[in-house]
Amino acid sequence: MVLLIALSIFLATILAAVALYGWVETRKESLPRRFKNMVEEESGAPASGVFGTTRKRLDALWERFSAKPPAGTEFVEMLSGKELKGARLRLNQAGIRGAGAYSLYLAVRLVLPVVFVLLAFAYGKRTGLPDPSILLLLMMAVIAGYILPDFWLRRSIRKRQEEITDSLPDGLDLLVVCVEAGLGLNASFVKITEEFVLASPALSEEFDIVNREMVAGKPRQEALRALSERTGVEDVKSLVAMLVQTEKLGTSLAQSLRVHSDSLRTRRRQRAEEAAAKTTIKLVFPLVFLMFPALFIVILGPGVIQIMKVLAPIVSK
Repeated sequence: MVLLIALSIFLATILAAVALYGWVETRKESLPRRFKNMVEEESGAPASGVFGTTRKRLDALWERFSAKPPAGTEFVEMLSGKELKGARLRLNQAGIRGAGAYSLYLAVRLVLPVVFVLLAFAYGKRTGLPDPSILLLLMMAVIAGYILPDFWLRRSIRKRQEEITDSLPDGLDLLVVCVEAGLGLNASFVKITEEFVLASPALSEEFDIVNREMVAGKPRQEALRALSERTGVEDVKSLVAMLVQTEKLGTSLAQSLRVHSDSLRTRRRQRAEEAAAKTTIKLVFPLVFLMFPALFIVILGPGVIQIMKVLAPIVSK
């Protein structure tokens, strides 16, 4: 009975949180409509004085909320990493950029603990576990349901960042070739987008976003800084800092890119050497706990059996 009451309170809390979130989103969506109604109510007011000023302000606010952005601006605003924080930024870093990705992620984080609690409760009752064990199982289910989405998201971010880090030196080599051949930086980004679609989809997508942002009218420095925030990769941040400084100081872009490409390639080789040096330490645990016991059993097992057979009659006497 106590478990049912606790479960009911937990479900009621989750449903209340979901309802509150839906109400807040509805209020956000109805904000332009409320401004429109206020403007319509003030439409008969005089054009001067306090009422005229109020009407002008309401008109300006309504135009701001109701105006449609230019083509491609919605995509740019959604993917701009500088203004994103928290879960939205992490979803962008993982490459999950659908229109309802953030809402779906929040819904999963709210629903998954409830699903796990129900499954754990049904399993505990079906197998006949005692009440303390069921309570412990419910607590573990809540923790697992809350942690698993964040764990999956962090794993996706890490895999994407590793892909970008590994393929960035090759992309810089192509960028150096394009710049030295006479192409501009924007055209070079387009070339990287086209050539790395199969080799590194993540890198191709990121440079495509940068190019779209610049085409939509965003300054190049802001687009590059948004790239560093959106990816969260240290090599990309150093590349962006180099490009920004090169543009400010007016130095040779091709020479700067060539030097930076060599440094990134050296850094990648050093990371590979570091990973190779760590393998000996990582192999200690499987060798000691898995392979050595099996070898001891195979090598010493027959001898131990023979010794026991020989000593058994003597010990029995």
